Amino acid sequence: MTGKGSEVTLVLFVYFLVTVPVFLGLALVAQLSRAAWAKRAGEVVLLTGVAALIPVVLDRALDRPVLWLFVALLAVVLVFGVLMHVRSYRRPS
Repeated sequence: MTGKGSEVTLVLFVYFLVTVPVFLGLALVAQLSRAAWAKRAGEVVLLTGVAALIPVVLDRALDRPVLWLFVALLAVVLVFGVLMHVRSYRRPS
């Protein structure tokens, strides 16, 4: 794929790569300080990273059908993660 689509895919992939250390840093802060804000921020960073990875893998899945399973798995993880994140606001931290 060339042109605008490949640029968007590259930006999304780089964003996904950036979310990994940011999530790890927030998870460490949440673990050491027991801060609810750090835990929830880490969850949001992780979920946006997964959401950014879906179009990247989807773009590759058009060429390699075996990746459709991975796309479906990422979608399930994203939906489950969002549900768990929203549910965490209902109970005290």
